[in-house]
Amino acid sequence: MDTIIKKTVEEVFGITDGQFQRAVVRIFPSTPATPKAINGFKFTTDSLRRLMIWSASASIPEGHFDAVMKRNLMIFGPTGCGKTQLLKEFCARTGRPLFRYQCSEDSEVSQLFGTWKLCKPIAKEEVDPEAGLLEKGAQGIAKAIERLAVTVKRMTGVGPEMTFVDGPVLRWARTPNAILLLDEWDQLSPTVAMSLNGILDGDVIEVPETGERIAISKGCLIAATGNTNGRNSAGGNGGSAALYKGVKRQNIASLDRFFVINATYLSEAEEKELLEKQVKIPSAAATAMASLAAKIRTQFMGLNEDAGANGEPLEFTITTRNLLNWGMAWQLLTVTGMDPQSAFKESLNMTLLDFGTAAERKAVLDAWDTIIGDKIS
Repeated sequence: MDTIIKKTVEEVFGITDGQFQRAVVRIFPSTPATPKAINGFKFTTDSLRRLMIWSASASIPEGHFDAVMKRNLMIFGPTGCGKTQLLKEFCARTGRPLFRYQCSEDSEVSQLFGTWKLCKPIAKEEVDPEAGLLEKGAQGIAKAIERLAVTVKRMTGVGPEMTFVDGPVLRWARTPNAILLLDEWDQLSPTVAMSLNGILDGDVIEVPETGERIAISKGCLIAATGNTNGRNSAGGNGGSAALYKGVKRQNIASLDRFFVINATYLSEAEEKELLEKQVKIPSAAATAMASLAAKIRTQFMGLNEDAGANGEPLEFTITTRNLLNWGMAWQLLTVTGMDPQSAFKESLNMTLLDFGTAAERKAVLDAWDTIIGDKIS
């Protein structure tokens, strides 16, 4: 049997805060489903504290509390602030397997739990791009026949030879100490989200297609991410959820089953450090880039309730993801021989600004000129 190792918070997450002095982190043997760690990833004390309480819910001895503790965590916050990466990195550091499902408004219960598949498919997985109209038409008919066969099998139990293939929920439930990540959970239809209430409560999963009853394995946890809080509010200051197309207001009975982290972007100092460590950006350049990101976020409608109070309201922002890509593109452009000043603007344009309007591009570049002047060359 593989041994579970216990380490300190400082050893695992690099945080020396005294409030974690008595905390112990359990490290599980890595599996093929365990994500790879990122060098220089930054945990914050506030988010780590909640992650630790959430993860502890899966290891509390029976009878420690008379009540049942939640084992589900919702992380919501603006685009590109690192919600998914936070969970992936938590799994990477602790060795936990991660099963990730990308939610959408088209998600169905069968995609989450599993479905019948033909043992001998009728249709090809993909059509050759060079195929003619006749072949493409035949492929479309074959796929329609497959869908009909699967539907008949599901409803009547009668049909061609098929096998039931586990979805991410069942694969997670069979794997001890695993985390199920429901990414962009607020995109789900509330009806589909409600179908997950049983697993959120830790109930035995009944698979009607096969008659199997699956007890959720020891130590399993569920996490969800979203750009909104499930109640049509984005960002910590009540930012506009209208920018996040497809999000749904969720049933309060589903929301009630989660602990919550309201995530946001790192501070200027933390993002400067991130640029220096992960992208090898010189200190002066990292300082200017992090400063611009912070300034632009004050005008981002998806983060602030009244972005217009801080200048031109913006429907995009410099996310942490964009900031790092801006830095990497700048590095590569300077290697090709472009002067640093021009490379800053060209890399910012190709990373973000060409998505914006002329007015938005001008507002951002004017802010950049104010911050950088002729200090960096």
